[in-house]
Amino acid sequence: MGVIKWSDDDLIADAKRFETRKEWSRNSGSAYVTARNRGLLNVCCAHMTQVRNCWTDETLIDAAKRFNTRKEWKAAAAHEYDAAYKRGILDVCCAHMHKFRTRWTTEMLIADAARFETKNEWRINSEGAYSAAVKRGLMHLCCTHMYQGIDYWTEEMLAEDAKRFSTRSEWALGSSGAYSAARDRKLLDSLCSHMHRVNGTDNDAIYIWKALGWTYNGEQVYKVGVTSARLGTQRINKVCQRVDVEAEIVVLAKVNCKATELESTLKSIGHDPKYVDFDGCTEFRAMSDDQLKQALALIAQAAQETIDEESNVTSEQE
Repeated sequence: MGVIKWSDDDLIADAKRFETRKEWSRNSGSAYVTARNRGLLNVCCAHMTQVRNCWTDETLIDAAKRFNTRKEWKAAAAHEYDAAYKRGILDVCCAHMHKFRTRWTTEMLIADAARFETKNEWRINSEGAYSAAVKRGLMHLCCTHMYQGIDYWTEEMLAEDAKRFSTRSEWALGSSGAYSAARDRKLLDSLCSHMHRVNGTDNDAIYIWKALGWTYNGEQVYKVGVTSARLGTQRINKVCQRVDVEAEIVVLAKVNCKATELESTLKSIGHDPKYVDFDGCTEFRAMSDDQLKQALALIAQAAQETIDEESNVTSEQE
């Protein structure tokens, strides 16, 4: 697998985006691990705040009462969660919590969806049910009662609608029907030319991660995507939080080509599970072990070319 090549200066700059070591390790794991392996953590983290570490059993138990699940607690206050885990009182702290994720039946999903008038409203207010319906291909059953918005968008109508938003993500969330129509007609680039990118990518890194628990026709589902070497795992974390899925990163590598072009090639491998109605839904692919190896070989080749090129530059400078 290809690995992002971090210089010491890159690591220090990356660390400055975060306030605690835990935040850095969660959101930019590649940089954090590299710094730790080089013995640079104290240098990189000199600006960071020290997280409270003198928790009593009672304060940890009280802190846990703010949350309904372990996942919520860990996501919102990892330092508290980790302290309870290390002290061996996690089960005591979490005794009041729901132990298992809701097992949504088709009937439960339809009933839950009936509480909302639009898909977007359902997604925002009941993300677990919405995600379950998307993954199981039940949106058409759950959303038949919902307001569908405009049935046919002209290009002029799409252009006017797009002007209301400053980023693609805002448009996708705020007017999903128009955004989907523009995407299907390959008009996004022209209609979004006025928009600015939030945490935009440098188009120099590619990733594949396993969507744990997701399968399609008996094959494991993976997410293929483009990011920036400087952003680390940020984009991966955002998609996981939005879709409520746990990820296992297979590869995250800097490449010596336009990552979007490599992404197009990778998306031709495997089968499209045809997920809909969430940002990034078109980039999931179900792959066999052999197909995953094929994808990884393409990434490894592009990543090696990057390493070779950087080595040549270093040699010339020397």
